[in-house]
Amino acid sequence: MRYKDVSNSLKSFSPPADWPGHLFMLPEEAVRDIYHFIIKNRLRSCIELGTCFGTTACAMAAAVEEIGGGRVVAVDKHLHQPINPKVIINHIGLAENAIEIVIDELGYNWYLADLIRKQSHCGVVCKPIFDFCLLDGAHEWECDALAFYLVAKLLKPGGWIAIDDINFNSRMMFPEEEHNKYTDRELDAFQLRMVYELAVRQHPDFCDFHTTHGGRIGWARKRPRILKRILRPR
Repeated sequence: MRYKDVSNSLKSFSPPADWPGHLFMLPEEAVRDIYHFIIKNRLRSCIELGTCFGTTACAMAAAVEEIGGGRVVAVDKHLHQPINPKVIINHIGLAENAIEIVIDELGYNWYLADLIRKQSHCGVVCKPIFDFCLLDGAHEWECDALAFYLVAKLLKPGGWIAIDDINFNSRMMFPEEEHNKYTDRELDAFQLRMVYELAVRQHPDFCDFHTTHGGRIGWARKRPRILKRILRPR
């Protein structure tokens, strides 16, 4: 499905009048750029950690459909009501199975743990399955640093990860009435920037680091596997 059709469908969506949410959790230009990035790089197997209402996951699924099909997994703690990926899929006109919707009340790290176990041979070697991961979930150092290390095992060589909101902190993002749940250090630290700078950029298996959208999204690519040439004695 072309992005123009996806965008027009999303813009025509009419949420309930009393719905307090916003359909685009990422800026629309970021959703568009992720769509085109998937197509340009032929990323057929994608996962989104932190799906919320499903707008970005549906754009990802539309991109995968455009390049001939594949797999999109969308993981969240809740199936939000009244708007969620199932509702958006139906509105856009994607196939019902365009997205594998995973709801895990314990969070995406537990899902990733189960998936790593499933993909592991003899409990030792994990076979990677994803070409792309968008991490846009808890926005907390402990949860999302672990999420990166887990999903890194599941990314294929040459696969990409994008981390949203690295230029936001909890004080900027969370409602003021929730601030008393956190320490000042937690509120003021740019926790996803910590994940990007201290975990992603320092990981020996990753390269091609860059940021986009005014420093909001941090990108990295898992190093492609290098085939070593075997030199035979003459």
